Amino acid sequence: MNIKKKLAVLSVLTMFSLVPALGVQAATADANITSTIGWKSENGAWYYYKPDNTKAVGWIKPDNSWYYLKEDDGKMATGWIKDNGTWYYLDTSGAMATGWKLLNGDWYFLTGSGAMATGIQNDGSNLYYLKDSGALATTTGWIKLNKKWYYINNGGKVATGWITDNNKKYYLQTDGSMVTGTNTIDGKAYTFNDSGDLKTGWIQSNNNWYYFDSNGNKVTGWVTLSGVKYYLKDDGTMATGWLSLNGSKYYLHDDGSMATGWITLDGSDYYLDTTTGKMLTNTTIDGYKIGADGKRTGTSSLNTAPPPSTNNSGGNTSSGSTSNSSGQYYGIDISNYDGTIDFNAVKSSGVQLVYIKATEGTTFIDPYLQVNYSGASAAGLKTGFYHFLVGTSAPETQADNFYNNIKDKRNDLKPMLDIESTGFDVMDYTLRFIAEFKKVSNMNIGIYTYSSFISNLDGRLSTYPLWEANYNNTPLQNLPTNSVWFSRVGHQYSDTGYVTGISTDVDLDEFTGGIFS
Repeated sequence: MNIKKKLAVLSVLTMFSLVPALGVQAATADANITSTIGWKSENGAWYYYKPDNTKAVGWIKPDNSWYYLKEDDGKMATGWIKDNGTWYYLDTSGAMATGWKLLNGDWYFLTGSGAMATGIQNDGSNLYYLKDSGALATTTGWIKLNKKWYYINNGGKVATGWITDNNKKYYLQTDGSMVTGTNTIDGKAYTFNDSGDLKTGWIQSNNNWYYFDSNGNKVTGWVTLSGVKYYLKDDGTMATGWLSLNGSKYYLHDDGSMATGWITLDGSDYYLDTTTGKMLTNTTIDGYKIGADGKRTGTSSLNTAPPPSTNNSGGNTSSGSTSNSSGQYYGIDISNYDGTIDFNAVKSSGVQLVYIKATEGTTFIDPYLQVNYSGASAAGLKTGFYHFLVGTSAPETQADNFYNNIKDKRNDLKPMLDIESTGFDVMDYTLRFIAEFKKVSNMNIGIYTYSSFISNLDGRLSTYPLWEANYNNTPLQNLPTNSVWFSRVGHQYSDTGYVTGISTDVDLDEFTGGIFS
């Protein structure tokens, strides 16, 4: 090649090396013809020309960004476009956007491919929920996607790990989905309801009962719940019957509650310490000698009533607070509707415990409260009181009314909250009443309700003693299947009972030792 040809080629290459990216005029074989290669602005719109002097269409990447040229005329697109069912956003420069983008007051997330994200999306740092429109969620709470539940926090963030919602605990996996059933978390096993909330309180599994604390941990050893003691074995199962522990023997009723005082089992009488529950041996109680095996021997040296005896008729039992052979106590509950009562006759009929209506709502005081209390106390009966919850006044003022009218009286039995009305937020009122009553009284309280009403209550009450009304005339049968309690301390088994000394029908009850304050 001669020097003139080299110079000609070099001059052409030099000219191309100096061509700018946009609106380039390229030399052709015909010096009188020019064409545009790359970007060119025409009538306010941008186009991209290929080397063959035709306009590019569709997606192109002439530099570090992607651009979209409309299929019909090659015009560079900006803003939202939909391609093959997927939305993309192109900036005013035409470059495809990725990452977070604030548009018209809403945040959108464009993936690395530029596709607009919807649903649960990881931006590399956190999980977020984007609505079907692509906009970041602005509301909080639970959502269900593809049969899985997620919880959305402020700013559209998807919750993971432990959360508390409406006083219930939930666990969300690393993908944000809510767990149910039994799961191992940080080396510990937790059980969740089908609704996702952590199971706490009493739980029945394979005919065994377990107790889980408020953090979902399985409890073992002794536990005191609302004044009643239970024992959970090393595997967490609730103990019943005789229990040998550290050289001492205890007896747990069928409902798991620790027995105290006299009990009769298989025709033999035993005495359990009223504080510790330990079976006593080689001692004398109420004038009765107790042998090395814990059994009562002989008769009492004192002029007192005998230890508890079985009476299958449900009638007379030994007086005072001595239980029958099943560790149960007979009682009644009364109000002004029962009129004037001969409490000495009531006691002689075998009744041991009396619940007296004290108050209702914020201002009502049962007109027979004082006379019933005085009469029952004078007859030597154990007394307790109940309040009837209504939805027409604040539960806090109701709790104050209740406490102010029983605080100067002997509360042998746990105060009870009578819940049997609807038409208001029953759980909210109940929990607020209990919180206020505990604050002003520092007393344990129990719940009275009908078996048919239990479905209005939830597990937040499961640790409070239950006194259930269920008129099957067979005291202390199994709890209904809809119960949030696993056991009860009282059973009102008739509202048409007859007791000597009362001229009207009266409510009949049977209680366990857990009823005592």
